[in-house]
Amino acid sequence: MNEIGAINRVLKLVSLLSDYPHLTAKQAATLLGWPVSSTHRMLRKLAELEFALQTEKGSFAAGMELYRIVGRLSSKMPFAAIAEPLLAALTRQFNETSMLTILERRQLRMYTALAASPQDPMRYIVELNRRDPLVWGASGRALLAYLRPEEIDAAVSGSTARNIRGEALDESEIRAALEEIVRDGYSLSRSHRTLNSIGMAVPFFGPHGEVVGSVGFQIPAFRFHDGQIETLVTALKQTATIISQQIGAKPEY
Repeated sequence: MNEIGAINRVLKLVSLLSDYPHLTAKQAATLLGWPVSSTHRMLRKLAELEFALQTEKGSFAAGMELYRIVGRLSSKMPFAAIAEPLLAALTRQFNETSMLTILERRQLRMYTALAASPQDPMRYIVELNRRDPLVWGASGRALLAYLRPEEIDAAVSGSTARNIRGEALDESEIRAALEEIVRDGYSLSRSHRTLNSIGMAVPFFGPHGEVVGSVGFQIPAFRFHDGQIETLVTALKQTATIISQQIGAKPEY
């Protein structure tokens, strides 16, 4: 086997370890179409280097060195670079402001990392990198809906934030809205953060199915009608799927 072929095999095996929590050498060989003996040797070598972990039962899993590398890269994920051409395409297609929002899970907050604005005089100037609560706005609720129940409870019960009209949070309203978001796969808000504005957002996900951020539109209310929802949501879902896959999510996300 030449050097390039060996590198190719190692990378395929490492990729397989990232997709399956536990694999025997035989299972890995079957999935890759390789001989069991050589697959086992490569897995043992990866285990020596801590890229794989061999369990007491003889199966293999991702090792600490692999987790270390993934963790360092994940913290430097270039979301803006991935999303910039996608947002530009959405804005060109619909002539509306599009946004990429990132979840800060520990703080139960979010921030807008990137926005694309149309040439239309009636457009929104989005403030970037400002931390906002998750309970108001389509972008925030699209994230909140996919958090753990205890995280949702903390975000809802601990919030004193009011919407742009000065209204306090209605717990029954937001919990019903979150159920609808999970059911339909998108969030829609009306004048939550900006008066006379419609927000729409779809979440995207990371390698383990965890919600990472959302992609959405901000639209002046006078330019919006409910007949647009299906077309806009379809475009957002397609964009969210592309982002999810580019940051390592499995196809179902």
